[in-house]
Amino acid sequence: MLTSKNADRTDVLSLESGLRALQSSSEFRGPVEELDGHESNDHLALIYENQTEQFAAAVPFTRQGLERDERCLYIVDENSKEDVMTALREGGVDVDAALESGALTIHSKQDTYLRDGSFDPDEMIEFLSETIAAAQEEYEALRVTGEMTWILGDDPEMDDLIEYEGKLNRLIPDENCIALCQYNRKRFPAEIIRDIVKSHPHLIYDGMVCQNFYYTPPEEFFGPERPDREVDQMMRTLGDRTEARTTLQARERSLRTLYDAMSDPDLSFDEKMTALLEVGRERFGLDIGFFARVDDETFEVVDVVGSHDEIRSGSVATLEDTYCHRLLGSSDPLGVTDAPSQGWKGDPAYEKYELDAYLGTTVTAGKDTYGTLCFASKDSHSGTFTDDEYTFLEFMGQWLSNELERTRREDRLAALNDLTQELMNAETAAEVSDYVIDAASDHLDLPVASVALYDPADGSLEPEASTDHAADLVRATSAFDTGQGIGWQAFAENKRKQTLDPLRKTDEVLHPRVTEVVALPLGTHGVLLAGSTGNGGFGQANLEFVETVAGNVNAALDRANREQQLHERENRLEEQNGSLERLRRINTTIRRIDQALVSASGRAEIVDVVCRELTDAGPYELAWFGKHDPVTGELTPNASAGAKNGYLDAVHIDAGGSTDGGPPSVRAARTGTPQVVNKILEDPPFEPWRRAALSRGFHAVISLPLVHEETLFGVLTLYADQSGVFDDLEWTVLDELSDTIAYAINAVESKKALVSNEVTELKFSLSDTDNGIVELVDETGCEFAYEYAVPQANGRVRGFFTTCGVSPDVVRDYVSSLPVDGLKLLSDRTEDGKQICLFEAELTSESLVDTVLAHGGRINEFQVTDDDAIVSLHVAADAEIREFVSAFKAECPAAEVTAKRTRERPERTQTEFHATLTDELTARQLETIQTAYFSGYFENPRTRTGSEIAASMDITQPTFNNHLRAAQRKLYRQLFEAKSR
Repeated sequence: MLTSKNADRTDVLSLESGLRALQSSSEFRGPVEELDGHESNDHLALIYENQTEQFAAAVPFTRQGLERDERCLYIVDENSKEDVMTALREGGVDVDAALESGALTIHSKQDTYLRDGSFDPDEMIEFLSETIAAAQEEYEALRVTGEMTWILGDDPEMDDLIEYEGKLNRLIPDENCIALCQYNRKRFPAEIIRDIVKSHPHLIYDGMVCQNFYYTPPEEFFGPERPDREVDQMMRTLGDRTEARTTLQARERSLRTLYDAMSDPDLSFDEKMTALLEVGRERFGLDIGFFARVDDETFEVVDVVGSHDEIRSGSVATLEDTYCHRLLGSSDPLGVTDAPSQGWKGDPAYEKYELDAYLGTTVTAGKDTYGTLCFASKDSHSGTFTDDEYTFLEFMGQWLSNELERTRREDRLAALNDLTQELMNAETAAEVSDYVIDAASDHLDLPVASVALYDPADGSLEPEASTDHAADLVRATSAFDTGQGIGWQAFAENKRKQTLDPLRKTDEVLHPRVTEVVALPLGTHGVLLAGSTGNGGFGQANLEFVETVAGNVNAALDRANREQQLHERENRLEEQNGSLERLRRINTTIRRIDQALVSASGRAEIVDVVCRELTDAGPYELAWFGKHDPVTGELTPNASAGAKNGYLDAVHIDAGGSTDGGPPSVRAARTGTPQVVNKILEDPPFEPWRRAALSRGFHAVISLPLVHEETLFGVLTLYADQSGVFDDLEWTVLDELSDTIAYAINAVESKKALVSNEVTELKFSLSDTDNGIVELVDETGCEFAYEYAVPQANGRVRGFFTTCGVSPDVVRDYVSSLPVDGLKLLSDRTEDGKQICLFEAELTSESLVDTVLAHGGRINEFQVTDDDAIVSLHVAADAEIREFVSAFKAECPAAEVTAKRTRERPERTQTEFHATLTDELTARQLETIQTAYFSGYFENPRTRTGSEIAASMDITQPTFNNHLRAAQRKLYRQLFEAKSR
């Protein structure tokens, strides 16, 4: 049958195990081989010259026997029992425990060699046989060592000793026993040491175990033809040593040739492979050498030296039909010297290749079986393959395994470097995952790999990319399941997780079989899962490589995340820059419009300026203003600018329908809110006007109602030549601009009502009994007079009015029904028996005065009778009367217009004003105000004080103050009250 390197070895006590004990001593050196042609190889002689050399061999020999659960017997003579026990303790032996258990016994010569008072070789051999048998009842074997100086006494004969050593050589091979005889060279005669050397197969001397070329078997040593046999032995020894030297030189040449080839940096791997096969073929004396790659089913020849029809580079065969099939089933090299006689007839491999001799070993790459290194011949091989040949084969296989692993590491590192370069181009986590998985099976030698990314939305790991084998593994093991999967655990704990035989708890079967799984966290991004298909799972080197891949993937994901954030930041900055540019454009336009609004004299001028400025600045192609009729709701274009191209004439602006219908301008007028169509092409409601707009290059439109204090002045509509122009920013700014325009229209019309020489006077009759002022007059019988209204900086209005014929407390009782916030009594006097009170109040937005002022009017007179009130007010002559009346009636639904006329305010010249004022002032009042003015009393700081001026006028200061106040009051009355009429 087949023969492997260790096929004939058994795990029993032998010289090999004894040598392992000796090798643990720092004093030991020297390789040992069994002697060919001799059976006794478990009998050693220790030749020593001092106690140190003696214990350097005897102590580890004994210690290892105890460690192997053997019975150890130590016979003392030259040393005391205490000396031996001390040496054993110093050598790491628990002597007390060994003695107590019986595993170690220490005897004297009287207990053993001289137990009957004299030495008898046969009785000693009988004693050892009995001791061996007794030892094997409790222990694995017997290990015995004895100090042989006892023989130097008067009684024993040296010939008896030599006879005993010979009989011991015949005993030990048949028993589970090993013996070490200790001889002190300095105490034994040289001729005795010579015979001792000849009678022991192996010697230990000077810390070295030696193969004894001078060993003479007992039958020769004690036979009658001893001289002739000694001559024969000497001649055989000479031949053996010469042959051994020749063999050693051949081995050295093989090793040197192999080393030179393997270490040559200029040779490629293929060239080194060829050299290795040549050296092996010559070393083993076989015709061909080949290296093959194998997997579960296939055998493929990678390289071959020698000629064989079926074994050529690139040839492929079924693995079961090759010699390597049996080799891979064994843990040792396989040797076949004569296939027909060893049971190979009928084997598919022998039938196919007809190789009578075969020697092969397994080649690995890391922990994975890669292939086989084989040598073979069609002719049988003489003799068996020696241990040296097996060792040399294993050495070549190990070099090849290391070279393959190194090459694989280099290839993987190169692939990893290429992957790292590719990852630099990945912009998203998904691209990073795809790059990794694409490279995993093709270049990184990771056929089972998967990347799962963390989804913060639902707090789970989602597989992003997987090899085919990994997808099956993830499904079968729920590797990424939240809370329990190995991938989730690695991610949650942020540390590596691994498990052997991941499918052991399932019924799943994967091909190839996954022997180990490792999950590595990718920071906060997710996890990398990798599986090994090699025997024993990942080795340390492979595990470190996977960790390196994970580190690179994590770095790539970090970079992609930063790149994405940077890209988003750049987009935001670009948008912000665009927004800033648009803001600059809009602000510039608004400043120009504001400047124009300040100097505008009327509504028409305002809307003309606004339309022109907006179309000049862009991106607005057309701007038009639609005048709104509050009665009919119609919207009529009355101002426009830009590329009109007849558009306003081509479209029909229908004010009818629901608030959802009509063009944006009509909807804005109805709803009072901006209306935007950013894509005219895609907006269904704009369909009736789409063709006309698109044909003129209009793609977006916004309509802005111009509303102030709930009064709609009209609608401003803008058209742009690009879609999406009116985003939130543009919309917001334009909406604010529309408020400004509406305010400007109201302000200019209010100003015209105040200062214009020509005004329209409107009179309204208020018959609403819910009016608080009418209620006050009706119920108290007092008189009410509106004095004046002063707009404040905060937008509120301060009003002044007087009552006649009623006390202040009575008026205060009606405050809750008056449109005022707070009431302050300014003066209380009595004229002609009637109490006259002047009040100041802050008017609310519900007051008529506030409504009139907000819409550009000024109240001229407010008359109240028992159940009615007449309000007379002025608005600008060119004001939109219908808008004003609509706003007024919105506040007072019961109001009716009773009169309307346009008239001119009387203009007074400076001379007329001076004459009127002079007539009203007394001489003393005129003198006082003129003196104060020209004396610098009104300067800041004053050049003269009131007391100084009073002294110059020869009056007291209180008198000066009274005259001055009276004059100022008459001046202000002429200035304000006369102007308001």
